Amino acid sequence: MARLTANDLIKAFGSETPPQLVFLCGEDTLAVAGLEKRILKKLTDGDALSHTAFDGSAPDLDRLADACSFCPMFQPYNVIVIRDLLPASLPPSGMDTLKGILSELAPRVVVLIVMRSVQVYEVKRGNPVFIDKYAKFAQFCEKQGTLCICEKKNAIALGKSIQERAKRHGSEISREDAEELANRCLCDSTLIHTELNKLLACADGGPITTEMLRSLTAALPDADVFRMARAVTGGRAAEAFRLLGALTARAEDTKTILGILTILTNTFLDLYRAKLGLGAGKQEEAIAGDFGYPKNRAFAVRNAMKDCRGMTLSQLRTCVRILRETDRSCKSARTAPRLLLEQAIVRMLRVQRDGTEAAQ
Repeated sequence: MARLTANDLIKAFGSETPPQLVFLCGEDTLAVAGLEKRILKKLTDGDALSHTAFDGSAPDLDRLADACSFCPMFQPYNVIVIRDLLPASLPPSGMDTLKGILSELAPRVVVLIVMRSVQVYEVKRGNPVFIDKYAKFAQFCEKQGTLCICEKKNAIALGKSIQERAKRHGSEISREDAEELANRCLCDSTLIHTELNKLLACADGGPITTEMLRSLTAALPDADVFRMARAVTGGRAAEAFRLLGALTARAEDTKTILGILTILTNTFLDLYRAKLGLGAGKQEEAIAGDFGYPKNRAFAVRNAMKDCRGMTLSQLRTCVRILRETDRSCKSARTAPRLLLEQAIVRMLRVQRDGTEAAQ
């Protein structure tokens, strides 16, 4: 049928003939969860018992087939929600069976397939491109029903929503500070939601000031170091050195360089752990649990899962080794720490897919 934006999808569910099949996904996981909640409220008036939920990691296709053939008698719609569908969990012919079920839905049956914690696409040249195991299924849903992608918003768009939310809570925040908050949170809507809650509680109905923002939220250098790591993994040398220049603009002393090295090493460890988890077919929550990430650091796993795909385990392992060697050199050698860090970045940019360092 169509590919719709979140707003158009909500409008479609306000019509007399809402879509019967929806595939809902996106980098903006908070928006995905919020959109699911709004759709359920429209279809069921918020009654938690008026829809049937299936675990996508182990869906019972026989039970699903029975549910999809049931035309409701006492409710306006028979709503079925499948969360975080994993094709690998189905038998060899399972996807064909699932498509067959979804192709023959009874009247007034609505199926929502909601991908809240599973990555189904990669962003290439600014556009979402579905990964192999979801590409055909996404095409099927777009043709048979509706596809909706909640893409990550930029700092300007997020800044506007931050200002709107602050206003609804009787507070206010300047446009500049709202955009800075978005950048500090790497434009991750889930993290922004948490940090804004903290700021609103502190403001207690008054304005959120720049001083509050900078004293209560994550430090900006962490975000810049993360971007520098992404530049290294993406082979973007100019961007990596530009960010290094910004990070050391105020100071280039050993303490500053060691701080950057610590964050950079932790970021590459996040990438390495995410790569291991993806190789084992695990989801974000399982990876976070296996490596002992606290709840307020779950976003690091989610970001790492998106950014580790372009590198091999061998490359990531070598990069971690280079960073640790650099850390030791900064603490023991007489060479300027800034120069040692620059050398480390060059070495990481030259690491081959098999983990070896290319000759200079």
